[in-house]
Amino acid sequence: MTTLTFSAHRLAAALILAAPAAAQAQAGDPAAARIGAYDEAVIGIMKAKLGTAARADRFAPLVKSYYDMPGIAALVAGPAWASASPADKTAAIEALTRHSAVSLARNFKSYTGERFTVAPQVIARGAEKVVRVTIDTDQLFYRMRLTGGSWKIVDVISGGVSNLALQRADLASTVQAGGVAAMVKKLGQLDAVK
Repeated sequence: MTTLTFSAHRLAAALILAAPAAAQAQAGDPAAARIGAYDEAVIGIMKAKLGTAARADRFAPLVKSYYDMPGIAALVAGPAWASASPADKTAAIEALTRHSAVSLARNFKSYTGERFTVAPQVIARGAEKVVRVTIDTDQLFYRMRLTGGSWKIVDVISGGVSNLALQRADLASTVQAGGVAAMVKKLGQLDAVK
């Protein structure tokens, strides 16, 4: 197992819907290795001891690299995504990327030495994989898809709660009232950092 450091409480905000699966993938799975690399990058940002805005700026490229933001944006927006303009879709992907970066910055403030263990074996579920992570006695599940040649995070489940489902529920009334453009505006209001 790859052992890294993290706080279980901080990971609850990290993005994104796992479901039970039937098969285990082989050890050394690239999805597990990808999560290990992601965790190391997050720890590096935490060790830099930056302010919230600077951490958010550092997390943004990490989110773009490790998360399937176009897929997440479509799932969060729901049916409104199909009728959204290309410009609104692009703005929504950018807004959710920033939202994820700000959430990570707010929750991953400083490195405190917790044990973070990535299971080398993953759960295969059709075209998706779920990587299990243990932090002390807590568990996280990263739901991942092969996108653009690499495994990307689609959801993070902490304490049995899907971050993707929470985001969709939190923004549902906004999207229903004003479409994807309203979602972009709402995320901008939520993510103002100093």
